[in-house]
Amino acid sequence: MQNHFNGSARSLRNLYFVRTVFQALWAAAVLSTASAQPDVASILLIVYPLWDVACTLYDLRASRLTGDARTSQIINALLGSAVALGIGFTISSKPAYSIAIFGAWAFGAGALQLVAGLIRRKQFGGQWAMILSGLQSTAAGIAFVLGGLGGKLHAKDMGGYAIFGAIYFLIAGVLLSRKLSQALADPIQG
Repeated sequence: MQNHFNGSARSLRNLYFVRTVFQALWAAAVLSTASAQPDVASILLIVYPLWDVACTLYDLRASRLTGDARTSQIINALLGSAVALGIGFTISSKPAYSIAIFGAWAFGAGALQLVAGLIRRKQFGGQWAMILSGLQSTAAGIAFVLGGLGGKLHAKDMGGYAIFGAIYFLIAGVLLSRKLSQALADPIQG
């Protein structure tokens, strides 16, 4: 049981740190290309949900999730795949609609992240950063949907969205590292 906790917690911690780096790099790329190279920014818009799908699939495999946690992750992977296709089909003809699609994904993925954070809180403790991240993602998703449907291109706002996500993942990774250290120091209570 303890080995399963340590293995799952380590995998999750590593995933959080990798996601931190990716999101920071993605945000920098979006912010630097949004105005000058909109085609590059468009590709980045498709890449983001696909990256989330890859992370979700890794999490499913590494954490050996069951029940509601597994179901929410599977739904998240399917949602991210569908959104990447939707963005791909609309990005050149209706770029504002692709922003709205991204927003719908951010809303749905945020809600699912909130559920996962609440479930994992029982398993690993903490997870408040992931819970806040889920709440922030749902709020940003609503703003992106409304803005996109209103014709606003939110590329710079999306960079900010990813930066906040990176901060939340970093905090969650640090907190999980502390929990792992405590479990190793006191295997009976960990």
